[in-house]
Amino acid sequence: MPDLINDVLEGCGYRQNPYFKALKDGSFTKEDFIETQIQFFFAVIFFSRPMAALAAKIPTPELRIEIVRNVWEEHGEGDSLRVHGATFIEFLSRIGGISLDQVDSRALWPEVRAFNTMLSGACVLDEYLTGVGIMGVIERMFSDISAWLGSGIVERGWLTRERMIHYSLHEKIDIKHSDDFFNILEKSWSNSENDRYAIEQGLWLGSYIFNQLYTGLYNARTRRTLRSIRGSHSRAEG
Repeated sequence: MPDLINDVLEGCGYRQNPYFKALKDGSFTKEDFIETQIQFFFAVIFFSRPMAALAAKIPTPELRIEIVRNVWEEHGEGDSLRVHGATFIEFLSRIGGISLDQVDSRALWPEVRAFNTMLSGACVLDEYLTGVGIMGVIERMFSDISAWLGSGIVERGWLTRERMIHYSLHEKIDIKHSDDFFNILEKSWSNSENDRYAIEQGLWLGSYIFNQLYTGLYNARTRRTLRSIRGSHSRAEG
């Protein structure tokens, strides 16, 4: 299975995504970058919801426990100041003086809604092995992405490394999180051809949709869409 994971990571093309290339080469303006990060916040606060639904589908407590622990970590292990949505708001505040009210004024972009909706559908309705593959490869990719974004932000002079928050954490912990998901898959990989197919489908779909999210955010980077109402964008929102 490690060879398949490497093939998926190489094949999905996220290392060549224009979002990260533009940040590295300096062509991504700070204003546009922050606007896309405001949208990414809506993915951050949603991510634990399909994860929790997926944990409920995992058939044994021995397999389920690490995913439940990941859900708990997403919620700051009970500390409201360390809930991942809270650390991301602090990141937005530090990089651009963005408040929660300013975030709340934005309309949700369809690129983010599509990502969130796919996660919900796969984790609730699909084979649990497919859902685990999706979440595991996203966690693995986000470890790399967090490192690239953190370095790019510092290189652009938008934040010092000492002031970096959220991405500095995920660069470290998401390797562990992805391993938790992959360990579940390892136990089923040799069970049957059907199990291997479900796992392959999840890995490829997760890598595709996460890469597409960043491509979509980059392509829409100049979009500015406000709304006149406040509150959640969806009844399923985090």
